Amino acid sequence: MKFWPALAGAMMALTLGGCASTSSVVMHQTLGGPKVAILPLEGPLGAQAVDFLSSELGDKGIAVVERAKLIPLIAVDTDLSPTSPAAVQSFARYGEALDVRYLFAGTVSAVPGPLYSYPHVNMTLRLIDVRSGQTVWLGRYGNPLWSSAISTQGDVQRGARDLVAEFVKVGGLALLAK
Repeated sequence: MKFWPALAGAMMALTLGGCASTSSVVMHQTLGGPKVAILPLEGPLGAQAVDFLSSELGDKGIAVVERAKLIPLIAVDTDLSPTSPAAVQSFARYGEALDVRYLFAGTVSAVPGPLYSYPHVNMTLRLIDVRSGQTVWLGRYGNPLWSSAISTQGDVQRGARDLVAEFVKVGGLALLAK
């Protein structure tokens, strides 16, 4: 019975030692490899989602134009309805200035969960061909019955990971290579 306090202490140390996680991605972009830009995503969690999406895309070998280069370019446009001729011209201008053929755009929202759970995240992400202004891929993440057990930020990260995995699964890398 004397070993129980020591065993409990060891278990607590192992458990608490694994609470903080760190991850990193080396952006493997070959010269002329796929490159995209991510427009600022709408919603209060949009900036976090862009960071997670950039990391996930980089992990798949897709370079992402940095936000510092993107923001000044699009700051003057306020409404980009995908059906308007002005939007197609804006997309073409973005693509030329950023040296990309495709832009990701979308929304991120958090819906309150039941009782004391964290809000669950809904994400919609679309890939737009800057030459035509057409959406060539659309992905959605979220389930109203699911509520994050850990945190809303974890759900945003999971959404980014799942959306990029789905994009790759349905042939997104081949689409970007065109």
